[in-house]
Amino acid sequence: MEDIATQLCAVLFTEFRRYDQRIQARQYLDGLLSAEGRKSIANIASAVGAPRDAQRLHHFVSSSRWEWTPLRRALARFLQTTGPASAWVLKPVSIRKTGEHSVGVGRHFSPDTRQLVNGQQAYGMWFASPSVTAPVSWRLRLTGRWSDDAAADTGRYDTVTGLLDDVRRWSDPPRPALLDVRGVPEEEGLVTRRLEAGFPLVVRIGGRMRIAAEHPTSGGHGPCVAPAQRILDRALRSRHTRSPTGGGRPDTAFVTTPVRLAGQGPGRGPLTALGVWHDLRHPPSQVWLTNVPALSAPALLNLTRLSGRAEQGWRTLGEAVGLRDFEGRSLEGWHRHMTLASCAYAISALTAADAAGQSVYGSGSKVCGLSA
Repeated sequence: MEDIATQLCAVLFTEFRRYDQRIQARQYLDGLLSAEGRKSIANIASAVGAPRDAQRLHHFVSSSRWEWTPLRRALARFLQTTGPASAWVLKPVSIRKTGEHSVGVGRHFSPDTRQLVNGQQAYGMWFASPSVTAPVSWRLRLTGRWSDDAAADTGRYDTVTGLLDDVRRWSDPPRPALLDVRGVPEEEGLVTRRLEAGFPLVVRIGGRMRIAAEHPTSGGHGPCVAPAQRILDRALRSRHTRSPTGGGRPDTAFVTTPVRLAGQGPGRGPLTALGVWHDLRHPPSQVWLTNVPALSAPALLNLTRLSGRAEQGWRTLGEAVGLRDFEGRSLEGWHRHMTLASCAYAISALTAADAAGQSVYGSGSKVCGLSA
């Protein structure tokens, strides 16, 4: 881990203008990786053997003027040197808080627990390759008493738009972005805007969202407009593929079929719908839409599984490096903390990949490329 941390810091911390900022950034990063329990400023300072520096580190994160966007962009570039991204995963997260004073805290519906909770609503953008999955960018949704902040993300739609803009700027060549829009008000309109924007997307939708089958109905009266799960059920009855999961569990059944958005004119390119079943007695457990052309059903299924890797990482490694632990009232401080915690996450993920024999790095300090 020390070697990988040194390599990452040597590349990323050139974005800091001052030497003292680079020292403080490395202290903060080392503390995120080594502190036991919650990654508070006091615990971080103690973990690096400098408990008297807690106030200085607090100022570095909450009040200093360094920009987090160049650091995030450099982190994305660094991760791409270990192997090109297969996709970028945009993940909504809920960060539960017991108090009311941390920036962005309020009552909201949690996508994790499917209930109302007190805490912060955020979206993360995750780099996902065959060997490494790690967050690289963040947006915090501010509503209610926090929404007057001039730097606020004004809503969930703008939050997603900001991250997709990051993907456009940082993904070369462009790779698909995975996005879950289930439970979003005006789901159909949001999906239409996203997919028709032209950026390669793989969007998870609710099974009840209405779409149009690309092929006419048997009566020949034009395309069938119906809930997505019904269209995919019909496609499954005519053909389906099973993917063995091992461990004695049932196989995964999946099928793709060409569709269009309800009301979409014939001049628009067709979309592909993917349905995934773990129990054929019930509707599909997952429904996805994509505008990525010429993508085989197994390849599309593998892409969607990257979303599960990001979810698992958020629950485990994300908690270990302090992605949930910022307690301050400063929006800028939240962004800086999440940026450095994402760097700590990347170091841990790269170390785990290297230990698993995936050869993320070669000899010396030179970063080796992997084919996607």
